[in-house]
Amino acid sequence: MLSDLAAIYPDLPISYQAQCVYENSVYDCAMFNHGSDAETRLCEAISPNPFPPIALKCNPSDVVFTGDYVAPADVEHMDFYHEFLKDHGEINRAFGVILHRHGQDSAFVAANLPKNMGMREEQHVRDLFGFLRPHLQNAFSLLLEVAKREAVPANPQFWLDRIPTAALLVSPTGKIRHLNQMARRTLAGGGMIHSDRMLRLTARKSSVQTSLQAAIEKASRTSMPVGPVALTEERQAGSFCFVMPIQHKDEIHPGFAPFLAPALPLLVTIFDPADVPRPSEKILSAAFGLTERESLLVQQLVLGSSLREAADTLQISYNTARNHLASATSKTGARSQADIVRRGVQVLAKLGETEAGQIQGP
Repeated sequence: MLSDLAAIYPDLPISYQAQCVYENSVYDCAMFNHGSDAETRLCEAISPNPFPPIALKCNPSDVVFTGDYVAPADVEHMDFYHEFLKDHGEINRAFGVILHRHGQDSAFVAANLPKNMGMREEQHVRDLFGFLRPHLQNAFSLLLEVAKREAVPANPQFWLDRIPTAALLVSPTGKIRHLNQMARRTLAGGGMIHSDRMLRLTARKSSVQTSLQAAIEKASRTSMPVGPVALTEERQAGSFCFVMPIQHKDEIHPGFAPFLAPALPLLVTIFDPADVPRPSEKILSAAFGLTERESLLVQQLVLGSSLREAADTLQISYNTARNHLASATSKTGARSQADIVRRGVQVLAKLGETEAGQIQGP
């Protein structure tokens, strides 16, 4: 749209920018009728641009005129004017349409007016942007909504249930959106971590709550994993967690990243060193259709024993243990000893004794 508009008005510098309004940190940019090096020079500018901060002060439901906030004559005395604006048509004012804003970030379209533009032409540009404003804003909102839906993980409950430890999806404010069965048991167990009446992940001790919330905020702000975070009081052994963004902000279109990344869900995984898989051969037998001896062997492997150690514990020969393992591997469809251990961990993490009787063999 802007490219076509710039072709119709070749003397009118037009730009789209998504950026931090207080710094020359441009996330996404398209500039027309400014010259071939405009984007590079804008990003390399040292002096603050007086126009972007206006985006946080103005009314987005109208076309913004920078002259209402900073006089064109004052702009001409600023360092940024001599560093950039003067060489691009002697721009000293602009009309703008605010597409979106969040915190210190804003996306906007601007018609940058050269110093020598007359009042009649200026009014024409003002009327043109008045007509385009709702269309530009609606188009950006639609694209932002599409990007938001693409950034949300598909069927989160499915893969959460396959994580062999307590796992939750939370918002940047700590509100729980999805959780697996182990997380439900952890939160209902009355321990250090629980959910409040607003369904937010919280801790009973204020020091732990501070650390947990700081980790969630940092992961959301930096789009980087944070952890381990102790879920016990200082110098006490116990459970800990990791907080990880579901999608890195660099994987999102740069024009939408500053507005989507702060709202993307986070994966919180909770680990308790004392919470080993439940030693239950009945669960393994019911889940995989194993014999008692095969399930006992797999149980020992899941608990960390080597095959030879498992044979010694069960008081069988090493060759018999190998035969049991080969039979169990075949029945489960596993490809290796490590694979059958992984599957066993998942089953023991998900099921309790009462659930085991409800599962039929394959």
